[in-house]
Amino acid sequence: MAVPGETEMNTLLAAAAVAAQITLQFNHPTPPKPTCNIKTVSYKFNGAPGTEFRYAGVKYVIPAEGSIELIASNKATQAEFGANKVELDLFPADDFGARTIPLTSSASTQKGE
Repeated sequence: MAVPGETEMNTLLAAAAVAAQITLQFNHPTPPKPTCNIKTVSYKFNGAPGTEFRYAGVKYVIPAEGSIELIASNKATQAEFGANKVELDLFPADDFGARTIPLTSSASTQKGE
């Protein structure tokens, strides 16, 4: 039996490498891309310290820092601020799914007049 030369050996190795790549591509389908249907993760309510509002049936008061962030409820689509109802999903979401809700009202400035 003849011993293959260097050229034949290189050709044989190249063919084996190509066959291995083709086999690996067909044996391993591409994994599915994960998706998440959650659009809003949290709401950050900003306002003057002491401002009261209701979210998901619970009363909250803005602390001295001027904001409070709450995990989004599956059922709550509005917050109550004074006599107003605020539609929460009208505010833009950031890259992390947080929406910032400003709690300011012309009604509160009119009370001080």
